[in-house]
Amino acid sequence: MNSRWGQRFAEQFEHAHPGAGQSQVKGRALLRSGRVTDVRVRTGLVSARVQGSRATPLTVTLRQAPLDNAQWQRVLVALASQVRHTARLLAGQVPEGLEAELEAANVSLFGTVTADCTDGRSTCEHIAAVWLAAAERIAADPFELLRLRGRGRERLLVETVTERSRGGAGAPRSGVDPARLDPSAWTRASIDPLSLELGLEPEPRTPAGLLRLLGDPPGWAGGVSAGDLFAPLVIRAAAWARHLATVDDAGDEPGGSGQG
Repeated sequence: MNSRWGQRFAEQFEHAHPGAGQSQVKGRALLRSGRVTDVRVRTGLVSARVQGSRATPLTVTLRQAPLDNAQWQRVLVALASQVRHTARLLAGQVPEGLEAELEAANVSLFGTVTADCTDGRSTCEHIAAVWLAAAERIAADPFELLRLRGRGRERLLVETVTERSRGGAGAPRSGVDPARLDPSAWTRASIDPLSLELGLEPEPRTPAGLLRLLGDPPGWAGGVSAGDLFAPLVIRAAAWARHLATVDDAGDEPGGSGQG
């Protein structure tokens, strides 16, 4: 499990059920054998079905109280103050430093989790299996933890843009003043591109997500947002850059003949 948030969520089972190591081992076996299905993450709730030794699958639910509105406002301020936080979320990565900022604001993304299973036991391998399944979901997509605490992906992105546009708590303004841009820099690199050493990040889950997050620049007019207008160019440029960074022979554009 390569996500800090996923690992921390998994560790909560051990903290909540000390001495239940055998249940965790059996739960991991159930998960690996594909017996955990219909995993759903919603506000304050994770639910799933587990096929145990009985013919009828068992239903397991995990519950964690959502953050209240005041706590969510502090989360939004933290996200709006650092564009890199949301950029990392969009890339499926845990934002560096976000947890520390939230803890300084008395907000924790991890809280008490309660669980129950239709077999009647408060600690069992079925609960452990669903707990681990939820942890894997969070490891694969950090937005899943935020959904559990009360904000889904789309709502969170919209509210972060809104908070940034207000300029509150040191957040930067949305967009860039076109008068400050240097047109000559658009067509001429400031350094030799061949001298660059590129380290590839995983492809973002939302193509051109950061462009949409920044919003329209001041004075933008028209029926099409800057994000919708320029997203295809950003996506194509990103694909071409990845192609250049991963192959030796860059004679053709990705998916084409190099013309157009």
